[in-house]
Amino acid sequence: MSHYLDHAGSTPLAPGVRQAWLDAQDALSRRPGNPAALHAGGRSAKRLLEDARERVGAAVGASRAEVVFTSGATESDALALVAASRGMRGADAARVDVWMSPVEHDAVHEQGVVLRREGFTPRTFAVNSSGRVEYTNLGPAEFERAALMSMTWVCSELGTIEPVGEFASFVHDALVDQAPLLHSDAAQAIGYCDVNFAQSGLDLLSIGGHKVGAPVGTGALIVRRGITMVTDRPGGGHERGIRSGTPDVAGACALAAALEFAVEHRLERVQRAQKLRERLISGLPQGVCLSVDPATASAAIIHLLIPTHHPEAVLLAMDMAGVDVSAGSACHAGVTRPSRVVMALGYSENQALGVLRVSTGMETTVEDIDAFLRALPAAIRAGQTLDERDRMDA
Repeated sequence: MSHYLDHAGSTPLAPGVRQAWLDAQDALSRRPGNPAALHAGGRSAKRLLEDARERVGAAVGASRAEVVFTSGATESDALALVAASRGMRGADAARVDVWMSPVEHDAVHEQGVVLRREGFTPRTFAVNSSGRVEYTNLGPAEFERAALMSMTWVCSELGTIEPVGEFASFVHDALVDQAPLLHSDAAQAIGYCDVNFAQSGLDLLSIGGHKVGAPVGTGALIVRRGITMVTDRPGGGHERGIRSGTPDVAGACALAAALEFAVEHRLERVQRAQKLRERLISGLPQGVCLSVDPATASAAIIHLLIPTHHPEAVLLAMDMAGVDVSAGSACHAGVTRPSRVVMALGYSENQALGVLRVSTGMETTVEDIDAFLRALPAAIRAGQTLDERDRMDA
């Protein structure tokens, strides 16, 4: 029997999502059409697409016109950081700085390479020992040079909930008319935090479908009306000209269903996750500790420091015991290297190697947590055996 505890990496389809996708595909098969076409089939597909757009917007507190469908949070983040920053610099050449936190997902962090190539200067917020962004040392001088500032809503590795709303208010209070664009990646927040775009003070919001129970390859970028996006993907001008290409109508319908389920069941999900987290924490063996204060983190992500420098051995042993966990972002699966996110909290390279991320979902049971706790001591010993070998070889 397997015990899946890597929901932050990818989570199963939420109830009703598969049927929503099938229903849309059936409708498209009965009446084929490109949503951009003027004939009856095209109009039918357009109605499905726009209904999904309306529902996605409603789920996250945005208007239908603000929803741009994408292939997932990674594409949404790239569009937000690069295309929106270009637009801001086009209106004001002094806007050359792009800020992000050191605990961002690589989908945001790695945009720094592209931004530098285009003449922007990536800058980094400070964080405290729990990975919470500190920004009150910034002021008008920094904001006036910034094209965009990005702050994840929930850190995908640590689970830390960032002060997105407070930060947006701080920036807008400092610069009422000249504020930089504000972006957040909400891939890990929806379903566990109250994500409301209209009330957040943000200009851009990234959504990843397979993190909330929609199919892989679905997602959205919420773009406040009036923002100029300068993209490098010319084409048919789909999605407000931000993302050309025939949209995935069935995927959009599935994403809408998943978001509606996540929002409707948010309080239930949080309560379940809190109970599971409490059980896990109470059963941790000696030498294993939390990397961040649970009071500041999503209940669905438990990030652990473990006494070994070989997490790959721990993961393999856990896998052999039928328990699926990760050592951080799944985007770096198979690569053993210190976590830059953990090091940003002040930990050493060796400490940043010894980490595990347990992430729960709606399907997670007490038995899954107990299986993890049973398997963990032996898995850690497997890593420590390699630690001892390293010392002997040194």
